[in-house]
Amino acid sequence: MLNGNMTLAEALREVARTRTRREALVCGGTRLTYGELLEEVEALGAGLHGQGIRKGDRIVCLLPPSGEHATLFFAAAVLGAVLVPLSPQARPRQLNEVLADAQPGLLVTERPPEREVQVPPGTRVVHTGPSAPEGSAFAELMAHGDARLPEQAVAPEDLHALLYTSGTTGKPKGAMHSHRSLIAPVVASLKVRELWTHPTNLRQVGELAIAVARYRERLVRMVGQPFTFLSTAGWHSMTGIQVMLEALLMGDKLVAMAQFEPRECLELIQRERASLVVAVPMAYQVMLSLEDLEKYDTSSLVICGTGAAPCPPELGREIQRRFGCALYIGFGATETGGGVAITSLSDSSQKQAETVGRPLPGVRVRIVDEQHREVPRGEVGELACQGQNIMLGYYRDPELSAAAVDAEGWYFTGDLARLDEQGYLHIVGRKKDMIVRAGQNVYPVEIEHYLVAHPKIREAAVIGVPAGAAGESVWAYVRLEEGAAMSAQEVKQHCRQALEAYKVPALVRFVEDFPRGELGKPQKFRLREMALQELREAKDGR
Repeated sequence: MLNGNMTLAEALREVARTRTRREALVCGGTRLTYGELLEEVEALGAGLHGQGIRKGDRIVCLLPPSGEHATLFFAAAVLGAVLVPLSPQARPRQLNEVLADAQPGLLVTERPPEREVQVPPGTRVVHTGPSAPEGSAFAELMAHGDARLPEQAVAPEDLHALLYTSGTTGKPKGAMHSHRSLIAPVVASLKVRELWTHPTNLRQVGELAIAVARYRERLVRMVGQPFTFLSTAGWHSMTGIQVMLEALLMGDKLVAMAQFEPRECLELIQRERASLVVAVPMAYQVMLSLEDLEKYDTSSLVICGTGAAPCPPELGREIQRRFGCALYIGFGATETGGGVAITSLSDSSQKQAETVGRPLPGVRVRIVDEQHREVPRGEVGELACQGQNIMLGYYRDPELSAAAVDAEGWYFTGDLARLDEQGYLHIVGRKKDMIVRAGQNVYPVEIEHYLVAHPKIREAAVIGVPAGAAGESVWAYVRLEEGAAMSAQEVKQHCRQALEAYKVPALVRFVEDFPRGELGKPQKFRLREMALQELREAKDGR
């Protein structure tokens, strides 16, 4: 029954009506059925209303994945309030910028904000932790709300979430998402699932037959049964939000980790019989490096899903081999509600490891040049997409919104990509990361994927550094496997075996680890700063 003309609260109520006693959420010591979750959502909605929260008011959420977080997400939807989810580990500087921009009526947190945090006047602080000051406990909101929650005039196109993103640098900007833009990727995923649970034509029957032949009893056990999702991502990220919504709005069971820990993740797969786990590539890399991985029973898994950061093909193949299931690589962005494209069960192992699949139902994609003209199939250009999943714009920034989304609703991602003849999407890299060396375009992702295929190299990040008349020089920062040894010359020689001369790094630097963003991706802007500092010191003779 799920569709884009529902609000998030209507969608949850519909699921809870038909699956009241089915288990919905497992997180830490919390286990809630759909009926219990809805009761808590409506009790909290009444409590928030009693505290003066109304449609359009902003609520900042500084919580890890938890029962309280899920309840707050949907209680805000009941009222038409706007949720602003942030990482509980957000630094005071970042938090202050968001608080100043969002001007929330409520801040919900596990522990009191640090002294450096500047809570705006009029913002009430509510605590979920056991040591909450008197009168500020989250549980009190649920217990002492309005006796009857008034019906709210909330529409699918109304704003529900402000998701702040700063990319690799710069001031955080709030991507505005409506109920509809957050539900749209879930509707698309539901359609994808229906293609292989209830095929309606010969092509779909053929694809289902391929999947059954490949995954046999794992898939057969799942046909017609609810999934058990295991989410390792924070719910302040678009990845985490979409996994939460896909599980709960499709009537499945959601097992959520407050924080990723590799052994706990594997134990949860085994204990809860997870059918689908979602984690960033780095999390899979950590799990695969465990010496006793084989002692955990992961035979329930049908799908390992990943996204939010590039997944090297070698890592993708290793995930398929070690876990024995399908690899779903998804592609999306905060601005696109997450879902743009994804691989599927019927895709070949190669397509699953080397592409991000085909566009989701309801999403249109184009590959365009600098003038936003579509390029021929197979050529590299900027990826643009259009659909109900696209954000409404950036909060309080119409100029930036107009630059990102045109009048026809096309969002220009800044990602370089190509579509192959079969319609699969290949992400080549970020437009701003492209290196121009002696007039030739160099895409760092290609070099990075080639480097990490070497058995001694765990991770690599490639950047462009100014090089006078030559344009830019290619520098590679390399992280070796534990105990491995390699020289810069060996790395270059490895590259010369398969890469064109202009793609071979001019300089190789070895690092113990990379400066990283929240999702574990190497921060290339910091690597560039390191490279420029090194060039300055060399010029000064230091």
